[in-house]
Amino acid sequence: MQKFLLFLLFSFSFASIMAQNEISGRIISAENGEPLPYATINYGEEGQMMTNIDGSFEITYEEDQIQLKISYVGFYNKNVDISGEMEYVVVKLQPSITSLDAVMISSEENPANAIIKKAIAAKEKNDPERALEAFQHKTYTKFLIDNQSDAVNLDTDTTNIEIETIINTARAYLSEKISKTDFQSKKGRTETVLGLKTAGFKEPVYEMLSLEANPYSLYKKDYQLFQTDYAGPLADKALRNYTYKIIDTTTEDRPAYVIYFAPKREKKVAGLEGILYLDTASYAIQRAKAQLLGAIKLEVNHYYHYYEEADIWFPERQTTEIEPGTGTKDISVFGGGISVGTLQRSDNIINRVLGSGKVSPDAILSSTSSNYDVVFDSPEDLKQHPASIEVPNGVNEQPETFWKANRQEPYTYRDENAAQYVDSIIKADNIERRIEVKQALGNGNYPLGFWNFDIGNFYRSNGHEGWRLGVGGRTNDRFSEHFNLHGYGAYGLRDKEFKYNIGTQIYLNKSSGTNLNIDYTDDILEFGEFQYRKRVDLFSLFRPRFGNIASYFNHRTLSTGLEHRFNAYTTSELQLSNSRISMNGSFDYTYLHNGQLYSEYDVTEITFSILWRPFSRFLHTPEENVMLERGFPRFTAQISQAVEGIAGGDFSFTRAGFMVEHEISQLDQSRTEFIFEANYAFGDLPLTHVFHASPNNVNEPRILNRFSVAGRTAFETMYFNEFFSDKQAMFHIRHQLRPFYITRGFKPALVLFSRYAIGDFKEKDKHPYAEFNTLKHGYSEAGVELNNLLFGFGLSAAYRFGAYHLPEFRENFSFKFTFQLPL
Repeated sequence: MQKFLLFLLFSFSFASIMAQNEISGRIISAENGEPLPYATINYGEEGQMMTNIDGSFEITYEEDQIQLKISYVGFYNKNVDISGEMEYVVVKLQPSITSLDAVMISSEENPANAIIKKAIAAKEKNDPERALEAFQHKTYTKFLIDNQSDAVNLDTDTTNIEIETIINTARAYLSEKISKTDFQSKKGRTETVLGLKTAGFKEPVYEMLSLEANPYSLYKKDYQLFQTDYAGPLADKALRNYTYKIIDTTTEDRPAYVIYFAPKREKKVAGLEGILYLDTASYAIQRAKAQLLGAIKLEVNHYYHYYEEADIWFPERQTTEIEPGTGTKDISVFGGGISVGTLQRSDNIINRVLGSGKVSPDAILSSTSSNYDVVFDSPEDLKQHPASIEVPNGVNEQPETFWKANRQEPYTYRDENAAQYVDSIIKADNIERRIEVKQALGNGNYPLGFWNFDIGNFYRSNGHEGWRLGVGGRTNDRFSEHFNLHGYGAYGLRDKEFKYNIGTQIYLNKSSGTNLNIDYTDDILEFGEFQYRKRVDLFSLFRPRFGNIASYFNHRTLSTGLEHRFNAYTTSELQLSNSRISMNGSFDYTYLHNGQLYSEYDVTEITFSILWRPFSRFLHTPEENVMLERGFPRFTAQISQAVEGIAGGDFSFTRAGFMVEHEISQLDQSRTEFIFEANYAFGDLPLTHVFHASPNNVNEPRILNRFSVAGRTAFETMYFNEFFSDKQAMFHIRHQLRPFYITRGFKPALVLFSRYAIGDFKEKDKHPYAEFNTLKHGYSEAGVELNNLLFGFGLSAAYRFGAYHLPEFRENFSFKFTFQLPL
């Protein structure tokens, strides 16, 4: 009986599907054949839709025939009768003279531009984050990567129907999230996750929380979608980047202008194409749609709700969908180009989560978020410096009653089946292991069992050691969740010396990043090197400047330190160390102190280092603090005090450093970087503990003998050991022009750079056998790079000028490779 009822159910469903008709087509101008984007189509009793940006549409209807009523501002209306036999239709509209608003039409400028100017001027009272002192709301988000094919083979035995349904509706990823957003005008916006479900994963995939799948605001300068910035259609300079046209007006209680916008400078600035519904009274956004059509089809819809008590249109619901397209236009998504089936960047989040750069040609990415329980001027005070996204403990363990009470979208039978299917796929394909590996690789590690190998330790090269071969890493949480053991061993083929490190890090409080570090190191260091202990750089497999250094000293250092994160943006370390310094013949050096020459000595130092990144975005979980987006400027400071007489310390001196890094990125992919660094030291300073200015020119007379790989912030024309300082300041500026688009895979980038350093050295006579100069007259160089010519390689040229200009041209000129291969 049960099978008979199932058979009847599917028979009725099949009959219903067969009774439906589909018509697709395109609306174009009869005058020039151009497509008419967002033309309004009314059909049936209440059916209404708009054409896509290419004038195309698809309608499903059940009647034998329907009439399409097509309207578009500036064109005569047209009715078209459609019957079930028709599959495709092209409708041509005749241009006409329209009269929207007497004031607007009488204006000499484009009436749509006049409306946009008023909307931009009104952002202060319409943008919730500008107009309101505070607000609070909850958000339900459902994110999935689906399969377009949802057909069920009804010829199969009914016992296999459920299996066929699961297979044909297979999803690669499915998650739900409930969160609370708190905004205060003086402290910004923070999101606290209340519940998180990720099908198939034991632990939440926190990285997915960083995706801007549903951008919060259309009022901002940049509209960020999946880690890609587009020009905002209501940015202050929007009229430079977009063209606008009035295509309709609505006749609701609060009428709106329907404004079509399209990119004006597509080759220079990434832009979207879409429509804005702007309130005719306040010029606030009531609704918006943005699209990209090309190798993929991307569509974003924004819906706003009017709250009379606050006199504001507030975001209510957002939907985002990506599916394969039919065009050849390059689309920028996930921070890079995308074509059918392939994400072009290897370091995007979707790639890391799915474990592959391939996406099924039938895949649909869909995200929906709904805001509810909105409260304005909330009295709840945000804690000082919260992370952008807070993930408390236990959010992935919420009961089903919590989800039923908070879901704003239906969780269907298909979703339940998808969750089961994803669970089986993740286990079968070992997806969690792939995520672990790719996340570790991004930090320069490769996990194998309980040990994470440090990729950067396998090999290096420099002028003193020659090839340096080694192995190193640290234990992971499989070994212990309370501490790690770490270390490395390395051997130089030229100096024939073994170096090593061994240590432990004890996790006192993972949530606040409070750790106790204990290390012993027997290795080499560069003369004049000042290491900021809390400076964080992106891992790169190849660090070019180190391959050119030839002058080192030996050190045996025992250190203990306490790390602590004051808040999401500020991290610090206090360290006590004792080092035994000795020379190794690469640079003969002795230090004169109180009438005694030292070539071996002990240094005991207390060091405090701090890193402040107030403009970056972070995700804070009970286990870690994850940077979602690098923001600038960022600040690093460090001070250390050497103490004589404690633990055998021979000298007393103070060293301090301060660095500011800033970067300005433009929508046209050009970028300007600034770095300012100041160092100061006083006391009994051996040359090992003063400062150099990051020289990177090999001490050879001929240009080709100096041919090597250029650094990123090094002085390419400054010779090694040429200058040392006990106080100095450096300024670097790099400007990368918009890459030259020659082919999809060949996009060289031209970089212009300039560097300046000034400094001094107070007591040169304490270093009687070392010959070096000071920077008191100011050192200048400028140059050019042409990067990404072939397999990450490029070329660099720099010239030295100013006070330290040398007599011959070849002495002032450097010509080198560049190599960019971040992992």
